[in-house]
Amino acid sequence: MPRNEDVILATDARDLSEALGCSPDTVENLRGMGVIASQGELWDVGPARDYLRDAAWADSLWH
Repeated sequence: MPRNEDVILATDARDLSEALGCSPDTVENLRGMGVIASQGELWDVGPARDYLRDAAWADSLWH
């Protein structure tokens, strides 16, 4: 499966949370897991968006 690259300019966790549609706490968890990688103030959020999409999909299977 090809890797999803989606690079954005974000200055803090709030910018990232708005771009990803999740809470700042979730952003910190994703950073800790290595799902999002910083390149200075440029952030490759493609893997994080994939992760959040897949997690939401999997969660919907259990409801």
